[in-house]
Amino acid sequence: MKHLLLLFLLVPAISFAQKPAKSPSKPKTRKTASKPKANSTPTDGNDKKAEKILDDVSKKYKSLKSFQAKFTYTLENKADNIKETQTGTITTSGHKFKVEMAGQEIYCDGKTMYTYNNETNEVSISDYTPKDADVNPSEIFTMYQKGFLCRLIEERTEGGRVMQTIELIPKDKKKTFFKVKVTVDKAAQQINKSIIFDKNGNIYTYSVVKQTPNVSIDDKFFIFNKAKYPGVQVIDLR
Repeated sequence: MKHLLLLFLLVPAISFAQKPAKSPSKPKTRKTASKPKANSTPTDGNDKKAEKILDDVSKKYKSLKSFQAKFTYTLENKADNIKETQTGTITTSGHKFKVEMAGQEIYCDGKTMYTYNNETNEVSISDYTPKDADVNPSEIFTMYQKGFLCRLIEERTEGGRVMQTIELIPKDKKKTFFKVKVTVDKAAQQINKSIIFDKNGNIYTYSVVKQTPNVSIDDKFFIFNKAKYPGVQVIDLR
């Protein structure tokens, strides 16, 4: 579940790809001066087509009051001969979310997080601090809005649908992952796959099986109800 949270730990706040600061150095030629603005680091430029694709996707998801997605999750490490596949569900509404996968249920009402382990019948309660996480569950489809360099690396037709794959590189080199690939359904403007490559050689693939926008959800859905789990042991870490 730790690495599930790398993607879900994958609340829209600002529009994607803030324009980088203008380079302080003087342009050498007219041709150089006409290029899009970029930071002084040569590799700090984004693919404008990739930006536009992700920006459109971001706007679509921001317009939703809530959504639910069923997904498959695959962990692969070729060096260690590991390949495991599981299924799960994520439901979000604003800053609230619930994730169900691998015998665990994670609830968050925006302030408090509840992590329930079905095998041990235990629930851990902690304060939710999204700023301490790599990414945020409620940013599952908009995690790329800031802090990434992006470029469109592939566009192909799959089952009559045009699929666009975008590579994202985190600017913060302290992240536990060094690359993310996001595949977008061009017509639907929906993300149907995300692949995370971490520094230990693990590859985490999240494929969306079904997405349901604007599901009707009560706020209580995002709070763990211990009355439904007889004998549950509560571990309060707050």
